[in-house]
Amino acid sequence: MFIALIIYTKFFSNAVLFVTIFHIKALFSDIYSLTLRGPMELAIEIQKLCKNYPGRMALDNVSFAVKKGSIHGFLGPNGAGKSTTMKILSGLIPESSGSFKVNGKVGFLPEHPPVYPNMSVEDYLKFVFAIYAPVINEARVDEVMQKTGLIDVKDRLIGNLSKGYQQRVGIAQAIIHSPEIIILDEPTVGLDPVAIQDIRSLILELKNEHTILFSSHQLHEVELLCSEITLINRGEIVVSGSIETILNSLKTNMSIKARVLSFSEEQKKKLQNTFALEEVEVTFDEEQKNTLLKIVTKGKADIRSELSRFLVSPEIGLLEFAEERGELEDLFKRIHE
Repeated sequence: MFIALIIYTKFFSNAVLFVTIFHIKALFSDIYSLTLRGPMELAIEIQKLCKNYPGRMALDNVSFAVKKGSIHGFLGPNGAGKSTTMKILSGLIPESSGSFKVNGKVGFLPEHPPVYPNMSVEDYLKFVFAIYAPVINEARVDEVMQKTGLIDVKDRLIGNLSKGYQQRVGIAQAIIHSPEIIILDEPTVGLDPVAIQDIRSLILELKNEHTILFSSHQLHEVELLCSEITLINRGEIVVSGSIETILNSLKTNMSIKARVLSFSEEQKKKLQNTFALEEVEVTFDEEQKNTLLKIVTKGKADIRSELSRFLVSPEIGLLEFAEERGELEDLFKRIHE
């Protein structure tokens, strides 16, 4: 089977050969997983991972963890080390030093989908499945095509599909062998807004059965999908943890948005005299016939309780009250400063 596989593969791109090698390595996934077992609450644990190339260090003591059952965002500028880390975790390239542990089999989608353009969707997925088992499980192939929205195009040549559908095929090959962990490198890069939304929905659905580590430049997408992120820059980890905790640590003040029934100039002055504020912005909402407030404090002192009591008074009439969270974009700006 391996000889036929190599002969067949040599007529296609290096990218496809690269990932076909990944599938061959995954044949030994049971041994691989047992060797690299980590704490059961973690799907991936990386400790002081380094990767050296002639003249440069791609990864420098990279350490972070991915919780089981989570969608973990892996962020960073181009060339930061995201793809290198993912290839090491997938067993495609060796690390120079350090260690990593995975709890289960891995499915991998590189930045460019590893597909054969002259094969139909169904034939390609059967081909990939055959790498893992001597007998093709037709029901599993159908299940994966159904799950990834490919069932209606299963007889079409992959090369004739849109980029969005080719990306679906790439995700399908990554889950065909029922891995516990899926690693997705830029799964929405170059897609139109509709295709991005489709892939985003698919990732959310896959979370029910898999742990997902994915890289993306779509910061809004990461905030929608992930509860935890890791930011890497120039081969070093900048920060890793929950989005909420990371963004809160960035703040130098507190920004609060409130909606009230009315807010006079006199009440604004009283507010400014009562609290240490950097900014009070008052906007009348013509459509809803009430007033929006944006209140920015001086410093990070938490005045939410006192402020809400001030605004709940009958003459003001508090309707809505929420703290504004920081943005991942601010975090990206900081690493370039």
